[in-house]
Amino acid sequence: MAFGQLNLSNNVVFITIAVVFLATLGSFASILLSYAIRSRRRSQFPPGPAGLPVIGNLHQIPQKKAYFQWHEWSKQYGSMVGLKFGPQDVVILNKAKHVQELFDKRGALYNGRPKNHIGEDIITHDNAQILLADYGPEWRRLRKSIQSLLSVTAVESLLPIQEAESTQLLLEMLRDAKDSYRHIRRYATAVVLASVYGQRGKTYDMPKVQALYHAQEQFTAILEAGATPPVDIFPILQKVPASWKKWALKIREEQRSLYRALLEETREGIRRRGALGCLLGKLLEPGAKHGLNDEQVMYTGGTLMEAGSDTTSSTLHSWCIAMIENPEVLKASQKELDQVCGNRMPSANDLQNLPYLRAVMSETLRWRPVAPGGIPHKLMQDDVYEGYVLPKGTMLFANTWSIHQDEDDYEDGAKFWPERWVKNPATGTRVESVAEKADGRRATYTFGAGRRVCPGQNMAENSLMLVMARIAWAFDLKAEPGHTIDSSMETGYSDGFISGPLPFQFRIEVRSKMHEEAIVAAHEEAKPFLATFES
Repeated sequence: MAFGQLNLSNNVVFITIAVVFLATLGSFASILLSYAIRSRRRSQFPPGPAGLPVIGNLHQIPQKKAYFQWHEWSKQYGSMVGLKFGPQDVVILNKAKHVQELFDKRGALYNGRPKNHIGEDIITHDNAQILLADYGPEWRRLRKSIQSLLSVTAVESLLPIQEAESTQLLLEMLRDAKDSYRHIRRYATAVVLASVYGQRGKTYDMPKVQALYHAQEQFTAILEAGATPPVDIFPILQKVPASWKKWALKIREEQRSLYRALLEETREGIRRRGALGCLLGKLLEPGAKHGLNDEQVMYTGGTLMEAGSDTTSSTLHSWCIAMIENPEVLKASQKELDQVCGNRMPSANDLQNLPYLRAVMSETLRWRPVAPGGIPHKLMQDDVYEGYVLPKGTMLFANTWSIHQDEDDYEDGAKFWPERWVKNPATGTRVESVAEKADGRRATYTFGAGRRVCPGQNMAENSLMLVMARIAWAFDLKAEPGHTIDSSMETGYSDGFISGPLPFQFRIEVRSKMHEEAIVAAHEEAKPFLATFES
């Protein structure tokens, strides 16, 4: 009897296991069938390459610099490329007119952000990071607070910081020209560090500055399309042990530790010195948080830091490359600067009187955009555009690289040619196409589009113009003998959704003794002001 009971017991266990296994297998098969059905291309969806069942086009997306592949597909399938990332509908926008119509004119429908499990649930949470937050009350609150910090008046109040830090940059380039790549990066970081936190980034090797660089590099690397498994498309992958989880958790701890330390240092500075006049200090004033919790205040500071540092330095590095490869452009810039400023170092007040230099800046932003693949938007409800049916939840990328290389808009788009902006200062496009594209078209799409456009654009352009003016006024930039500069986006630029030139060496020659003396004098004059951020 006992033996029979044991056999019966074993059978029950076996049957139970078998039933669970078959049920699990059935559920898995059901899930696969669901994914297979949903991964099919919808009718009236933009055309694109054929995909596979379940995974769609995921196997065709490069792990790095996917925007090149998207650009190639646009030549075959048209300026709107439809893809399937598993069951996820994806559309790549490769022309400015599409971005202008959907993101700018229909912004209320296209201002969502796709779910990002790694960024939102692991690295940050509580909708604290505006870059990743989906549209809703929390995003609107974050956006409102950042817009108030970066008002026209507020941005103008930061010009003295940009002017003072640029004097140190010129002095560093004068005395240690071989490390000019690092000097430019320090300048960009120091300006944002002082503007946001009221703190000084005096040297490139400061632990605080190096920690910022590391945090930025890791964050942009893990968020690049293809860098990690598609865990948002196939949530089951979130449960599978994988190295990306350790990577994400490490980024989270490093990022939070850094941002918390910077915030506390700002709080301590306010306690010791009173109001610092920095952006984060304004959020810390009583009653001025716009309903943000401490976590959101901490990440707002970090977001401003990330958005303003690497993007500025990357653009300045690209400008240096362009000046070395196109010495006639540098000479034309110097001619304009000499006419406007003479023997006087350019100041922020001169920037409005330098139209050619502004054309050079605009061309740099077009020629080598810092976010070439764009950051995805999400469609909030079903829409129809140019005969295509776009379902709610569709993920859309504005392929900035393709838009800025568009031969229909730009004559010889691969060429660095500021004169296109002299002919058409508004958009730099072919003169014959200005009329049809002037209706709200952005000058470039480097800063994004729609309601998610970068709110720090004016601050960034002020910083770029000022430094370009001062470097061009003071120095000649030349290639370093024996060193080749790779200006190709494919091989000479970094990976990640923020991209910039890989480290390179170049020669700096001061234009005259007068320029040298002016640099030294300007830095001496700026020292007391810079010292206020060090105490």
